[in-house]
Amino acid sequence: MAHPTRTHRHTARFWIRRIAGGAALLVALWLLYCVGSAAYLFTKLPASGLQPGRPSMVYAFDGSEIGPLTGDVYRVPVDLSELPDYVPQAFVASEDIRFYQHHGVDLRGIARALVTNLRARGIVEGGSTITQQVVKNTFLTPQQSLTRKVQEAVLALLLETRLEKDEILSLYLNQLYMGHGTYGVGAAAQLYFNKDARDLTVGEAATLAGIAPAPERLSPLRDPEAARVRRDLVLDRMVVAGYLTPEEAAAEKAAPLQVVQGDLDLQNPYPWYMDAVRAELLERYGLDAQAVALMGLEIHTGLDPVMQAEAERRLAARIFPAHTPDGVEAAFAAVDPRTGAIRALVGGREYPPGGGLNRATHGRISPGSVLKPVLVYAPAIEYEGLTPDSIIVDEPIDVGGWRPQNWDHQFRGEVTLREAARLSLNIPAIKLLDEVGVERAKAFAERLGIRFAEADRDLTLALGAMAEGVSPLDMAGAYQAFANGGVYREPHTITRVVADGRVLRGRAPVSRRAMSPRTAYLVTDILKTVVTQGTGTGAHIGRPMAGKTGSVELPRDPAFAGLSGNSAAWFVGYTPDVAASVWVGYDQIDPEHYLPPDVNGSTYPSMLWRQIVGTALAGRPVLDFPGPDGGPPVLVEAPAPARPQQPAEPEPPAEPEPPALPRVTGLTAAPGPQPGSVNLTWQTEGGNVPAENLRFLILRSTAPDAPADGAALAVVDAPPFLDVLLQPGTYYYRVAAVDLSSGATGEPSEPIAVEVRIEEPGDGGEPDEGGEPGNGEPPDVGGEPGDDGGTGEPGEGGEPVEGGPGEPGDGGTPVDGGPGEPGDGGEPGGGPGDRGEPGDGGSGGEERPQPGHAGTGN
Repeated sequence: MAHPTRTHRHTARFWIRRIAGGAALLVALWLLYCVGSAAYLFTKLPASGLQPGRPSMVYAFDGSEIGPLTGDVYRVPVDLSELPDYVPQAFVASEDIRFYQHHGVDLRGIARALVTNLRARGIVEGGSTITQQVVKNTFLTPQQSLTRKVQEAVLALLLETRLEKDEILSLYLNQLYMGHGTYGVGAAAQLYFNKDARDLTVGEAATLAGIAPAPERLSPLRDPEAARVRRDLVLDRMVVAGYLTPEEAAAEKAAPLQVVQGDLDLQNPYPWYMDAVRAELLERYGLDAQAVALMGLEIHTGLDPVMQAEAERRLAARIFPAHTPDGVEAAFAAVDPRTGAIRALVGGREYPPGGGLNRATHGRISPGSVLKPVLVYAPAIEYEGLTPDSIIVDEPIDVGGWRPQNWDHQFRGEVTLREAARLSLNIPAIKLLDEVGVERAKAFAERLGIRFAEADRDLTLALGAMAEGVSPLDMAGAYQAFANGGVYREPHTITRVVADGRVLRGRAPVSRRAMSPRTAYLVTDILKTVVTQGTGTGAHIGRPMAGKTGSVELPRDPAFAGLSGNSAAWFVGYTPDVAASVWVGYDQIDPEHYLPPDVNGSTYPSMLWRQIVGTALAGRPVLDFPGPDGGPPVLVEAPAPARPQQPAEPEPPAEPEPPALPRVTGLTAAPGPQPGSVNLTWQTEGGNVPAENLRFLILRSTAPDAPADGAALAVVDAPPFLDVLLQPGTYYYRVAAVDLSSGATGEPSEPIAVEVRIEEPGDGGEPDEGGEPGNGEPPDVGGEPGDDGGTGEPGEGGEPVEGGPGEPGDGGTPVDGGPGEPGDGGEPGGGPGDRGEPGDGGSGGEERPQPGHAGTGN
């Protein structure tokens, strides 16, 4: 009888041998497949040699072709024999120092790269040879896998049996992507140094070799310092390879990096968006610039060319008042709430040579009042069961010595949540955040893609006072969940990538339920009021939409004492099919560079939003938001047929006469209820514009000879209009009638001069009572920026509340309880802020794009 233990051991060894044998067989079959497929691909090699790689093409959301991801393709073929020796030597030293010793695969190089990367705890050196890179860019798909790496190695070995070393190197130097649409060292020499490749210096050749691994990011046009560091690294490697002496390398390092951009006139459509696509290809698919430039990929995106082009055009135009200091910037981001696909991205008013900071995706900007729906209103509805009609008491409060104020330093007693949002009142927002809890509210906002710093931990967050801030794309991404029944979808540019007919797999964008459909519905219902009756009327595009304005006051710093204006301004709005945000401001604020008071959330950002989004959606189906139970958007109106069928060519109908605008007469001014405020009244004569379409554009200037269409201050339903001023001086007002249905503006009235004198500090107590800035919601402003630098067409207007809210931040010296960032001008903390200087009627703030910034939150 056999021993049981021996039997079990025998059985175990039997199965181990069987499993090991099966695994070995699978590995052998896999290797056979890799070698066989590589050999098959090699048979496709043309007798004349390898051809340059194909550029990857980008497609819009509707499938239309945009063009190469790199823009126009520019090649200047070079003959290796005509180049100075140090040009190919620089690339060999940088990319494959044993190029002339190995046979296509360098095992020593792989081992060296492995050790180097382990020491650096990251990928700092690759193991692929130049031959392997030629193979990768010619034969293979970009998908990263062990199978592809084996195929790449086999093909490299086979290729070196077909071509000489110099032939492979020549092919590499001519096919390499070098950034900004250029391929090969010949084109790169023209782009970066405006010379032929044969005239490159040693330092210039080292620069080109240094940027080759990441030409867009390391481009000397974009980051000269990074390019210089890479140049010096290549020079050191040329010494190691024996191509230069240490003295020669030192001399080249001592020379400054001189970039002379060639005039290649390369067209690069939608560069801000394409930068985001390139970044996403690397982050989600692991594809670097060389892969996407040479592998002929089909990159399908969410790009809306109409919206993108309109956004670029509008932001590039001279849209701001003539008295705005130079250097003002703007950014725009738009997302499809149904999918998270990014429809448009503009990171600045002008795309700099070689690219630059994409403010739409990487800006870290104080959000001010546009954060309230995400951090305050929605969590209060979700967790505390509030509704738009819930009552909050707007009253003086003391939070550990901090006595925050509203923008007008008034308290309204019992207000509904809807009214608090419409007026962007600070006290109700602070109370609600306190009721929900800061940490619970932050966790809610984080589900909507908002990131907080460690310092963001007190109630000043209710006013948008973030330590680091957000980007316009962050805000568009957060608001899109309100339009999508509470489901957050991570914003992304790429919808799919196709290589040789096969869809590549990448990291899927995040999708999660962030709130209940009821919460999303009620927040949308509240924010509809902002664009129909509140501060966002200038953004209305005549279809169901919602949104929020925001402004950021000047820093609480002695250097800005006595100045009136804003650091930045926002509008974030959404329809069922697009959520978009507009930011306007400066990269760096100083006493010479800030927004004048009439550039706030209700004016230029709102009107830019209307121009861009309204143009893009014109002629498309009109959708309404889903109900409180969720569901898809509701079709309200289908677009008219592009070419209606008609039996015969009719006579064109006569154009109807537009309604006549009334003439504004009897403009008068009187002191307002607060020191420094002005109350305007007027009458009208004639005209037949329906009352529901009639608004009035308020214009204000500081010079009697200012243009009649000077600074747009507000659009209101009817007189009177209250303007809250902080600075003594003489102001000139005009009023013009506006037809909302046509956008027509009537002839402004004759100007009226008003002298403002402020003899004592404004209401609010002693000037040294610090406190968090209030949230200044300005009156509803139209004044649509035009392309010619004027104010252009008026906006959709709104109505003043309680005599018309005053201009936010109109004078940066706050009154008692006015601005003062917590923790001495912007440092995080819960204590009272810096002492505010006395000022009359000053708007408080709630936003800080950088430490010390207060905000007005309109």
